[in-house]
Amino acid sequence: MALMEIRISSVVNSVKKLVEKEKEQFLVRGLEDFERFFSPDMNLYHYTKDQCHFVLASMNEIEGVVGTQTKEIVRKIKMLVTEQDNPAASKPQDDDLKNGREEFDRGWYDRLKNLSSLELLKIFASSELEDRSREIAIRRLNVLLCDHTSKKVQIDISEMRQLQPLLISCLKEEGVSFNSIFKVLGEVVNHVAYEMLICQEETWSELRNYIASSKTEFQRAVYIFQCLTMALIDDDFVIPVMENLFLKIITRLDPPRELLVDNSSWVLAFMGGFCLAIHLIEMSSKAESVKEIAHKMIDSIRELVGREMEVGVVRRAFRDVESIVKKQLEWYSTSQYKFLKGLLWRLYAIKGMKWESKIVLWRINVIVGRGVKEEEKELPENEFDWLNLNAE
Repeated sequence: MALMEIRISSVVNSVKKLVEKEKEQFLVRGLEDFERFFSPDMNLYHYTKDQCHFVLASMNEIEGVVGTQTKEIVRKIKMLVTEQDNPAASKPQDDDLKNGREEFDRGWYDRLKNLSSLELLKIFASSELEDRSREIAIRRLNVLLCDHTSKKVQIDISEMRQLQPLLISCLKEEGVSFNSIFKVLGEVVNHVAYEMLICQEETWSELRNYIASSKTEFQRAVYIFQCLTMALIDDDFVIPVMENLFLKIITRLDPPRELLVDNSSWVLAFMGGFCLAIHLIEMSSKAESVKEIAHKMIDSIRELVGREMEVGVVRRAFRDVESIVKKQLEWYSTSQYKFLKGLLWRLYAIKGMKWESKIVLWRINVIVGRGVKEEEKELPENEFDWLNLNAE
């Protein structure tokens, strides 16, 4: 309970700061996204009473410090939790509809549990099913592939090869919007890529071409690229991706001018820049590109801090990098360790940065310190060293 109270307090403090800075519209947009995600996720994975209580307690606290527009969304979320916890609170016809939907979800998920990975992907790729059925299918496929990666189940390599062209078709499908479903699809791509690129040591040229194509929307290309958490040691994969994304990332790292607009492109550019630098850091021929990316990232953060845009932009980018580092950590060598240490030091030294942002940087530093092998740990000595440049 004490830990829950600390987390609720942290959430409420962030909300209060947004309200105080008259940036409540950013909060409204975030809660609207949460509302759309929360209901299907709660029903599909059967939230425990403690999980429901955490959401309800958070909403109660938020409701007390926000304006009318935010309160309306908060009340909708509270109603979803209350109906889950107390079915008698809703109208009979609403109960029938809700129970019917939940019964269908459970029955559909139970049916999917007996299908192969290829059958699941074919269901997701079908245009004849409603989005909810397709979403449950891709989530089930992700669970199955996760179990394969962790060696809990075994999927035949021939079946994995059959998944590859169908996944590329799904990535290119215009009907799949850049939302939670596409993000699950990205996780699925990562599992298949790990099997093919690392375990089988094969090249997945179609995936490389998708990311490296100028026809692929920037958000999608860079998101799928950052989903690939393994070490990309094949130059034939990394270089074309770099050539497509580099200038786009540099351009989109220009600091956004306003907080109350969609800044997801900047956040993705920051993540993409980090991933590109991590994969290129050992290529001496790309040293100047790594340097340009790193300095652009630092300069952009410095400007955003100066404009007091940490809550909605900087901190979000730091948390996303933290998540990426956790997933990549097992293959980091001395070069990645030096680069990340040098980057963290320079970001931490930015004047005026709030303590809440520095806490995220501190957490990344702890994760790297604990996760990288001792023999790979070597602190950068100077500006040239952390960027793997030759001093002239």
